[in-house]
Amino acid sequence: MRLATLDWVVIAVYCVTIVGIGLIYARRGGSSVDEFFLSGRSLPWFLTGTSIVASSFSCDTPLAVTGWVRDHGIWKNWLWWCFLVSGVLGVFLFARWWRRGGVMTKAELAELRYGRRDGQVLRGVLGVFHSCITNTIILCWVLLAATKILDVLMGVGKLTGVCLASALALTYSLASGLWGVVVTDVPKFWLAMLGSVVLAVAAWNQVGGSAGVIAAAASNGVFPPEALSFLPARGTAGFWTAPLAAVCVYLGVAWWAAENVDGGGVAVQRIAASRDERHGMLAMLWFNFAHYALRPWPWILVALASLVLVPPVEVTSPIDGVVTSVGPEEIVVGDERIPLELAGTAADWKPEPLAHVTPGAQVTAGAVLARTDSERAYVTMMGRYLPAGLLGLAIVGLMAAFMSTVDTHINVAASFFVNDVWRRFVRPDAEARHYVMVGRMACVGVMLTAGLLAWQARSISDLFLFFMSILGGCGPLYLARWVWWRVKAAHEIVAMLASSATAFAATFLLQDGWPVTPLTPAGHLAPEGRLCLVVAVSLSAVLLATPFLRRPDPAELIEFYRRVRPVGWWGPVAALAPDVVRPPEMLSIGVGVIGGLACIWGAMLATGLWLLDRGHEAAVAGVVSGVGTLMVWWALRRLAPKTPAVAPASAPSTGRP
Repeated sequence: MRLATLDWVVIAVYCVTIVGIGLIYARRGGSSVDEFFLSGRSLPWFLTGTSIVASSFSCDTPLAVTGWVRDHGIWKNWLWWCFLVSGVLGVFLFARWWRRGGVMTKAELAELRYGRRDGQVLRGVLGVFHSCITNTIILCWVLLAATKILDVLMGVGKLTGVCLASALALTYSLASGLWGVVVTDVPKFWLAMLGSVVLAVAAWNQVGGSAGVIAAAASNGVFPPEALSFLPARGTAGFWTAPLAAVCVYLGVAWWAAENVDGGGVAVQRIAASRDERHGMLAMLWFNFAHYALRPWPWILVALASLVLVPPVEVTSPIDGVVTSVGPEEIVVGDERIPLELAGTAADWKPEPLAHVTPGAQVTAGAVLARTDSERAYVTMMGRYLPAGLLGLAIVGLMAAFMSTVDTHINVAASFFVNDVWRRFVRPDAEARHYVMVGRMACVGVMLTAGLLAWQARSISDLFLFFMSILGGCGPLYLARWVWWRVKAAHEIVAMLASSATAFAATFLLQDGWPVTPLTPAGHLAPEGRLCLVVAVSLSAVLLATPFLRRPDPAELIEFYRRVRPVGWWGPVAALAPDVVRPPEMLSIGVGVIGGLACIWGAMLATGLWLLDRGHEAAVAGVVSGVGTLMVWWALRRLAPKTPAVAPASAPSTGRP
């Protein structure tokens, strides 16, 4: 696919502008560790919240959403919509506590929360884990999405695509740190939104709007009507089906079991960089509204339109036999040559060999050998239905989304390494310039590792689902540590080890041979079943370990209690700090959380129902959203401080210089 000159001009102007803005902040961002990783703790809420939502809106997101809608239906988006529950908890609970703690990373909190004796080991483990594994996995699927986009739009090979995408993201994030990331995130977010809306309008008009999509769903052979459902239907022979069980896992388990239930690494860093706790709360509220209520529907509209305009294509084997060769143009089974470019397909929408179809594999007649990649449909729609100029704008939108996510996770991973490994345990007394240099080197190392993984990966969705399970059992511990003094660092370590080991085993060793249930269809462990298994094993390990662990010393928790002033069960610690006043807040927190869910989910569903010509249901959802908005306003007035928070008199006892 060839881009017009106007498209290249739009792309070039964007690249020069964004890199230039980022480099302007190079001197300021490189002046100290706090400036490089926290922007001097001076960011206003709108800048902070927009940066969080921009970093979560990467080029992989529209591709993954398109794949979910095409392969399953609209309901599959509850896979990520469910995390709004933890998101609103972040607004009314955790944002204030993170900002009061005065930490830079989630790992640093471990030493503040559990004391120097127990917290040091956990801080080091978390520092390595989040700098080398979690953020690297996220970068891996983002880079994989970038290679798919470059392949479809420009015919760039996977290795070249990984190198180009990595180099582009590193240009200014190395120089200016978080300042360059946050300042450029604002135009990048709105450009990404504009690009997705432009494509959605073009695609929706191409199929005749909602009437055309509904008619196509009603026609046999186009796509099933279930694709337009917001919730999967119950089974005909029995109540439970695999889709229905999956949604129950998302809403009933996934949000509280996730490692980021009290705030992911990116959100914690941005909250820590906010001016005060009020700005942290407002930043999280704006992030959640933009993330769930504003962003999804342009992508979903494109996905639905693509089912009509670029329907899925499969290539099956005509005979029983052994695969003798697999190439980009054909698969050979025995002596039978099976072309991949079928009649009616094109170079931008061609079936690809499945991962298990390799030379030597035994296949049967009718077995699927290759199919089109649903995640590529979004980019194919861009190339086919956007004119010159608008195509360039849509590409710029994806580039903006890509860069905002990659430079964020590079910076976050480096902050874990510098703050919680290098500065804490290796070189605690070095100059600021030394730590900034180490941070930049860590950025390059993380990017190279993610690039190598992306080169080998195939599916964005598979990586996302694996990431959900890798620390799936840690969420309950991360909730409990804020509200109960008895939680120890050892509990977190046990949960991490059990979750990680179970996730790897369930992914690579224990996939098949299960009894047939909605979570193990055909005896194969579904991602939702894997998550439940990880949570069950992790929590069981924590409970079994508890009798062998000593009770924590309340005296070691006083500093955390004074700084954070958490709600919950802190009796022995509170007795040692009678000067700490904790005003009654549970009513305001409860009203805020319920109102936040009603406001944002209501707005999200109202938009989708209206776009699909379900006006009466949309009106009901709109009323629910309005009531929720009033509840949020009431709660914020009582919880958000009217004046800036006073900085702590002394830094937390984390061993930092």
